[in-house]
Amino acid sequence: MEKRINFKQHFLAIFFVWIIFSSPFFFQGKTPFPSNYQVNFFSPWSSYPGMAGPVKNNAQPDIIGQIVPWRHFAIEELKKGSIPFWNPYSFSGNPHLANYQSASLFPLNLLFFLPFDFIDVWGFLVILQPLIAGLSMYVFVRNLKRSPNASLISSFAFMFCGFIVTWMGYATLGYAIIPLPFALYCIDTFNKTKKEKYGIFLSLTFLFSFFAGHFQTSIYFALAVFLYAIYALVISKKRQFKVLLYLCAGILMTMPQVLPSIEFYLHSVRSELFQKMEAIPWKYWTTLFAPDFYGNAVTRNDWFGHYAEWNGYSGTIALVLALFAVFVKRVKESYFFIFLALLSLLLAFDTPLLNLLVYLKIPVLSTSSASRIIVLFSFSIAVLSAFGFDALMENKKKKNLFIFCCSIVAISSLLIASAFILEPDKKLIAIKNSILPIVSLLGVVGFSLITHFLTRKKLLALLAILLVSFAGFEMLRFAVKWQSFDPRNLAYAPVAVSEFYAKQNRFDRVVGMSGGEDSLYYRMPIIIGYDPLYIARYGEFMKFAASGQKISPERSVVTYAYKGEYAKEVLNFLGAKYIVHKVSDGTFPWAFPFADYPVGQFEKIYDDNSYQIFINKSSYPRSYLVNKAVVARDDKELLDGMFSSDLKKVAYVEKETSLSSGSVGSSRIQIYEPNYVKISSSASGSMLLVLTDNFYPGWNVKVNNNPAEILRTDYSFRGVVVPEGESTVEFYYRPNSFFLGVYILLVGVLAIITGLVVNKLLITK
Repeated sequence: MEKRINFKQHFLAIFFVWIIFSSPFFFQGKTPFPSNYQVNFFSPWSSYPGMAGPVKNNAQPDIIGQIVPWRHFAIEELKKGSIPFWNPYSFSGNPHLANYQSASLFPLNLLFFLPFDFIDVWGFLVILQPLIAGLSMYVFVRNLKRSPNASLISSFAFMFCGFIVTWMGYATLGYAIIPLPFALYCIDTFNKTKKEKYGIFLSLTFLFSFFAGHFQTSIYFALAVFLYAIYALVISKKRQFKVLLYLCAGILMTMPQVLPSIEFYLHSVRSELFQKMEAIPWKYWTTLFAPDFYGNAVTRNDWFGHYAEWNGYSGTIALVLALFAVFVKRVKESYFFIFLALLSLLLAFDTPLLNLLVYLKIPVLSTSSASRIIVLFSFSIAVLSAFGFDALMENKKKKNLFIFCCSIVAISSLLIASAFILEPDKKLIAIKNSILPIVSLLGVVGFSLITHFLTRKKLLALLAILLVSFAGFEMLRFAVKWQSFDPRNLAYAPVAVSEFYAKQNRFDRVVGMSGGEDSLYYRMPIIIGYDPLYIARYGEFMKFAASGQKISPERSVVTYAYKGEYAKEVLNFLGAKYIVHKVSDGTFPWAFPFADYPVGQFEKIYDDNSYQIFINKSSYPRSYLVNKAVVARDDKELLDGMFSSDLKKVAYVEKETSLSSGSVGSSRIQIYEPNYVKISSSASGSMLLVLTDNFYPGWNVKVNNNPAEILRTDYSFRGVVVPEGESTVEFYYRPNSFFLGVYILLVGVLAIITGLVVNKLLITK
């Protein structure tokens, strides 16, 4: 019987390196959230003096403006017992759970229910990524019968590889890929032992990855897992096809997140954008050995490329060892990882294969940053480094060693030559940042020569430990240089104007707030937004308001043009009751143009010397009644008609609606929650109640407890016919895509249970 692999003796090594990396969080009261960056450059904090400290890394704005506010909103809703389906605070309403990066269903969100502050749990969630990655990689590589030292090098290379480190602060992309080594371990172990628990664990890795918050990375995870499962079936003498059933069950279990996201994708601008995004140019090859060859955002000397998007670094030592495994001493167990490394490299760099992928117009893969598949290259290199280390320790062939050493010297020379052809100021940066990688390269050459001629096992073991230690050092240094640990008390620190926000009713909209970093966090609804996904029709509506033309909206952002063609009409129509004005903006062109509006329309109701807030006396109520509905023949006619009409009296719809001409009435919002809106109305006849929240599949309505139809009204909003007299109107969001996904998840769980029962019965017989 095969001896069970025990990795406890090396857990301390991985844990020790992780603790060094995480020490600011555990021992200095800091958090891996860029709070200094937030209070220096993000509103409202940047307007209040005396808060800011030095900014280490200014290359992570989306953590502040999107990722953390989205997760905070999701957690707050979950704590109230509500599934965070809908976000009413951005884009005049937008799906939230279906926004993949909200990670609303991520299993580790349970940590937020512990009795700790949100920012503390968030910080722990961030730093936990490399520890999980390192441990799972160690388990997998040891299972490939690699030595403990070789497995440690692989662990260090993966836990602090370029992809995980540069995206660590997001706590989404990293979590989407770190189950990969454990998933492959489950495939191997299931095939060897036929123990069903490993099949179940394999299925759960899909749930973990696909709920983590980054669909594209999860697709790469699934691609690697399926390819490995097929590879394992091909090379195995005892083929366990049942592993494919567990893979399919795992895919089924992801549907509560995947189906709503696909639905949202199809209603977004992204579904029509197919272009080659962020392909890595070939001259960027130097960063695979020297990640800061073209500078680093932390040291403010980067001048070329996209450091996070293009980062394929997995350690100079690991890469050199992987090259040894590929070109000098290949073993059959390494072939899959050679293939995966080559495939991912060809899809990440600017190649004909990448052009073909874009041409095929595959959703997500043909619309996102192509370079992110580089993570599979880093993973493959990390695994191959273990094969290379063991081969190097055992290799006694002079010819192989000579070829290897010459190759490393050639790479070092080419790296230096690439630096010397740069401009003088950039040359110094490249040379300086190549010193340590070249030392690593030449160090491996020296190690190779010594181990080749050395016969004493104790000295060999000592040299091996030194090489492993240096491999850990270079990866730790890389991670510490990039990741910010800032004062936790500055993260979303309360300021004077936030006290005003806390007193508002949560449905009157605001103009002048920035986005997720303030509006969503403080639950103040705005008419703009920044998100990879948003409702395309709303973007078209806002573009028309700005230009008077029906044109395609922006890829990821909706803005409000203060001086747009119909800026005044949109301001009032969308119920923008408050104008937030930064005092330091004065009358600069980017400030709200109060002078362009009638005298008396705005009344100042708040002033703290940093911010002023004005009430817009002309804003429409957030819900109101009209007695006339016009059916437009096409979108252009609808938009033209809207902005040439008094929208307090007439609404534009897409189907015939019977209303009582001359009727009058009123409405009032009684309850306004993300997934539920309750409105009371009083009408002298049949009228159309307009709610200027976005129309979207999944929203339903009841009028006086009777189901009714929501009409898409005024291009992108909601309307419902209410009868004469007093009525209660209830809008509630119940996305069929999510509940269908839950049913499919249950099918996947049922399939696993059925398989276990059948297997048990067969064994019993």
